[in-house]
Amino acid sequence: MLALLVLFTAWTSLQLTRFGYTEDAHETRIYALRCIGYVGAFWLVQLLVTSDRRRMALLAGMLAAGVIQALIAMVLFSGGANYEFLGSSFAQGTRATGTFPQADALANYMLLTFSAGLAIMLMQMGTARTDPRTRTRQRRVHAAIEFMMSGKMVVRLMLITLVIGLVLTRSRMGNGAFFLGLLITAAWVMARSPQLRKSAGILVVSLLVVDVIVIGQWVGLSKVLTRMEATEIAAEAASAAQLDPANAAIAPPVHREETLEERSRPVRDTLAMVRERPWTGFGGGAFYNAFTRYKVESLPLPYNHAHNDYVEIAADVGLPGLLLLGGVALLTALRAVRLLQDRSSPHARGVAAGVGMGLICALLHALVDLNLQINANAMALTVLLAVVWSVPTKRTTTSLRSR
Repeated sequence: MLALLVLFTAWTSLQLTRFGYTEDAHETRIYALRCIGYVGAFWLVQLLVTSDRRRMALLAGMLAAGVIQALIAMVLFSGGANYEFLGSSFAQGTRATGTFPQADALANYMLLTFSAGLAIMLMQMGTARTDPRTRTRQRRVHAAIEFMMSGKMVVRLMLITLVIGLVLTRSRMGNGAFFLGLLITAAWVMARSPQLRKSAGILVVSLLVVDVIVIGQWVGLSKVLTRMEATEIAAEAASAAQLDPANAAIAPPVHREETLEERSRPVRDTLAMVRERPWTGFGGGAFYNAFTRYKVESLPLPYNHAHNDYVEIAADVGLPGLLLLGGVALLTALRAVRLLQDRSSPHARGVAAGVGMGLICALLHALVDLNLQINANAMALTVLLAVVWSVPTKRTTTSLRSR
């Protein structure tokens, strides 16, 4: 895993030499420095997170950071704040953005920190074992009070806060990735780990019923669905305007959602870049400078990114760089599958399930957004993936004890 990350960083740095090629040496240098930072973060997790307690503390820190970001987004969104930070203007419109440049980036950060919280919840559920005879003698009210006074309730409230922040972003793919990632992870956990089957089922049902249906409707989940439906309506309106341009000119301009066809335009144009330089790419971070020559269609907005991480990575560092990152995702998924078995500890199973959901959400969201180009999201994903590699397998534990 570490070798793949180092190779990707070396491949990016090679573009700065006379053996490589880049459209913008300055941006490629920054891109390479960012990759060095991600490799360093991954290596630090392996060196420092050497126990279950430290691993729990790291995941709790990620969860707390997500909750703080969600609270900031709620305050700024409810007040309609307009401010300037580091020379950039930020305006809270109809979607919460927090301290991120756009709402979709905040939604991805909510997904990654939610995955860390899900891992903590499943760890605690896996360790809480009660004698069935004792459980039948306990009164239900007493059991409910115990749950409300436990650390599980604190984590549960933090997860609710993250869901509220996610819904307020009005991100279509962010909320869609949350639903799909949660359902896929639940099915995977219940199929692979019978010991977590009941706990995972109860948790997923509570997340869908309490967080999504009840709280989601309260904070405006219907507006997310309206944005999804407006995509098709916008496509029909665009077609009608082409058929009758006279009426379209008379009608007052109204805000409409970007259609799927409009969203895919930069992706199609970026594929032309990939076809021209499939092996070397145009240089890490040099997409903006190179993309101006390949815009076949007139795009309504200036695009700094392709809004598809897979295509943009291939355009920046070529297909070899994309394959290296694909190997990172594949190895992490295999590691999580290996840890999610009944022979592993409850702690390892919880980490595997949480990281698995984070990886699924990140891969889904990368299809239509640029979250891997955001430093905070890329670093959070790197740390989350590193956590699953810090968990020793049964073979590793046995070899350490023999030494």
